[in-house]
Amino acid sequence: MNPQYHLAFCNVTYTEYAGVTYRDYYGSPAVMLETQLAARDYAERQWGVGGFINPMVDSPGCAVSSYLGMSVIEPADTDELVYLDSSRPVLRTLADVDCLVPGDPRTSGLLARRFEAWQYYRAHGYQVGFGGGGGESMTLAGELSSGAALGWLAEDPAGGHHLLDKMVEVEETLSAFSASLVGEEYRGLSYVGDDFAGLMSPAMYREFMVPAYQRLYAGNERRFLHSELLRAEHLRISRDEVGITEFHGAGCKLLTLPEMYDIMGHRFWTQLTPQEMLELTPAQISDRVSELVQCGAGWLQLYPSRGTPEANMEAAITAARRECTGGPSWENP
Repeated sequence: MNPQYHLAFCNVTYTEYAGVTYRDYYGSPAVMLETQLAARDYAERQWGVGGFINPMVDSPGCAVSSYLGMSVIEPADTDELVYLDSSRPVLRTLADVDCLVPGDPRTSGLLARRFEAWQYYRAHGYQVGFGGGGGESMTLAGELSSGAALGWLAEDPAGGHHLLDKMVEVEETLSAFSASLVGEEYRGLSYVGDDFAGLMSPAMYREFMVPAYQRLYAGNERRFLHSELLRAEHLRISRDEVGITEFHGAGCKLLTLPEMYDIMGHRFWTQLTPQEMLELTPAQISDRVSELVQCGAGWLQLYPSRGTPEANMEAAITAARRECTGGPSWENP
């Protein structure tokens, strides 16, 4: 087995390396692109890893919920991310589900800004996809209901199935829209990221999430799952009944490395988390990378945060290159 390593740069590091605020970054497609290119140049000069940063259309995490009508709060501090107004849920009861009508991604919520950015990138020669959704069915239901959805599933299973059917339809709508822009090969999901799903029992997970994920993954051989609150039984269900082919074990507090290896073999990712990269010493980082790689994982991801010390970045990258004999994995998981 020759494990590979990957660096997960994102908005927190793009903006830090380029010296811009979140408001500037998300407020202008031109600034977004310039920020990503500047971050790529910085990462290449500092550590020779600029190849992990490629221009991409970006949105805050609450973009899909805003597209469905959730109000967004923009902080007074220009360097804080926008967030959902949880005091004004779109779904106050299960009955509200039938009133939920997805709008036009070109004009609705924060997806309108995403579409504007997509147009800008394409006009400047970057053949990026639109994206937009991430298969987050239970997470989306939780956001739209300000956390009430999980209780609804337990109280009214039939209504809960209807709710999740609607969430999957939203993802299918966004997938179809993306395909209409860039080609049918972008239809359907090979990646699902759904952290809220682990809050339910394994029995509820089997009842509600298995059919939802089967629909989302339909037609895709690669079935990559990220879900941070799963336990071992959830993961076995995902493997056996959903057919996931890779598991992103980053931030999984309720799963051990041996459990992930026992269930997935080498087909799982480990991660040196932002907190670890920020707080550990270089020597501790080197030891932690060795532990993560030697557990049998197929991939190690380094996820730097804002403020990660230069010495810690150097230690993490050096250890990853030493331990991951398969070399870099350039593809985003």
